[in-house]
Amino acid sequence: MTKKLLLIFTLLLSVFAINANDRLQRNNFDFDKFKAEKIAFFTDIMELTSDEAQRFWPVYNEFERKKWEIIQQRNNLYGNIDSNLTTMNNNELIEFTKKLASFNSLEGKLDEEYNEKFLEILHPQKVVKLFKAEINFRNNMLRNYRRGEHKK
Repeated sequence: MTKKLLLIFTLLLSVFAINANDRLQRNNFDFDKFKAEKIAFFTDIMELTSDEAQRFWPVYNEFERKKWEIIQQRNNLYGNIDSNLTTMNNNELIEFTKKLASFNSLEGKLDEEYNEKFLEILHPQKVVKLFKAEINFRNNMLRNYRRGEHKK
């Protein structure tokens, strides 16, 4: 009887461990896979040669890092407003809106700066394809997420 209970307990423990591991794998975001898919997608859409890709990707990665920093700062600002919105006076609210607008302005200036850098590396047609690739990649990722493909 004790052997049967031990066997049942071991089987149940194994099932729980497998289930937990499966949930962890489904919920973990594989950034390396995401980055590889993005590079392949953009390279294909933009029809980059290997020489262009070698010159383009370091500049694009720098652009993306700087853009991410701006987004993080803006998100931090948004995070702080939720708890303070009802207690802020009009002057504080006005200052808050100005800070938000400044982040949008910073992001726009960054886009303009790197557009010039991309034009130094690539033909203008490929830079237009870059903008198209960014939109299409984002839309594809959202579509896949809605379909549940992120769980695979």
